Amino acid sequence: MQKRPAADLSRLQSDAAANYLLLQRLWHQPEQGVQLIGLRQHGRDLGFLRLQQLELTTWTQLLQLQFFAESEHPWLRPVSLEIRVYHDVKLAEVIRFQQQQPREGQYNYPNEQMFHPDEKVQVNAFLKEWLKLALDRGYTPKEEVLPYG
Repeated sequence: MQKRPAADLSRLQSDAAANYLLLQRLWHQPEQGVQLIGLRQHGRDLGFLRLQQLELTTWTQLLQLQFFAESEHPWLRPVSLEIRVYHDVKLAEVIRFQQQQPREGQYNYPNEQMFHPDEKVQVNAFLKEWLKLALDRGYTPKEEVLPYG
């Protein structure tokens, strides 16, 4: 039987704590529950992030972060993440990425869903990079731009 490598729990928790802090700086809890953040680099609009609150409970919050590219670009693809925010422990983790839900901390590889062995760690690191980009290159659009659909 093949031994599964141990999940990198310290990195996962570190990224979840960083994601919580970055979200606190980015999310302004608008009345309508949706916040748009334009992204610009070198004077060029890349597209925008749409951050939406899907659920709010006493201790947790469910947010959806979506990226919509301004135009076709081979490196800028649409992104969709659902993020569970745990306010009591100050952590935020990705619970759904691109409509798929990685549930395990570690996967054997190959697997039926073709998840990477450390899929959960990777998607949380990916969220951290998006949040950093939004804080570094983001701006509030003057007009509300709604995505298709």
